[in-house]
Amino acid sequence: MRRRLIACALIAAGGAAHAQPAPDPGGADQPAPTTPAASDPGAAAPAPSATPAPAATAAPPDAGATSSDDEAGDQAIAAELGVAAGSHVTPGGLRIAGRYVYQLSDEDWFEGAAGFTFGSGRAACFRNRQNAVVCDHGLAEGTGIELTASVRRLFTPRGAFRPFARVGVGLGLVRFGDDDVSGFTIPAHVGGGVRVAVAPAIAVVADADLALGFGSFSRGMGSQLQFGLAITAGAEFRLR
Repeated sequence: MRRRLIACALIAAGGAAHAQPAPDPGGADQPAPTTPAASDPGAAAPAPSATPAPAATAAPPDAGATSSDDEAGDQAIAAELGVAAGSHVTPGGLRIAGRYVYQLSDEDWFEGAAGFTFGSGRAACFRNRQNAVVCDHGLAEGTGIELTASVRRLFTPRGAFRPFARVGVGLGLVRFGDDDVSGFTIPAHVGGGVRVAVAPAIAVVADADLALGFGSFSRGMGSQLQFGLAITAGAEFRLR
């Protein structure tokens, strides 16, 4: 009987032990982790960080664009040397000229010039059968001084060369010393040439000029035709 009681007690103790839950090795129960999306479906997603737009950069200047200030400049002076061909009562010989240039527009310049002609003084005048004085001077005879006012137009450059044309009118004094003949002339001028810039303020200029007009001469010669051609070259210096 005693043994049965002890056996029943051991069986009851073993059943109670099996009925108790196993202890949690991690300690106290912890809530399950949740993600923001799962916990709150309506929550707004964080706004992406705003990246500043790159600043607009100015377009590079056109390499082919030309400056509005032409290389001829607003004002310039020039010195030229060459030869002039005359005949009869038009002087010819060595030609020296100085010019002042002033800009009028993008293409046109005013040009004031003083020209000096130095030729031979050989006598070539005589009286014909009507007792009128006639002169037959050659290409390089006589002396003269002339002031001219012209308009010069510059055209589109051709590489390093820039052509131009010129028209104007002049007032001059002519003298043939050995013949004691002098006169006052009013010729019109038409010409053209080319300029080549060799430095920022210096250009080489070459041009040809045709003069046609009339003059009033002494010794009873009265009005006489003026016709001449001059070819010169020189340097032009920009002032501003």
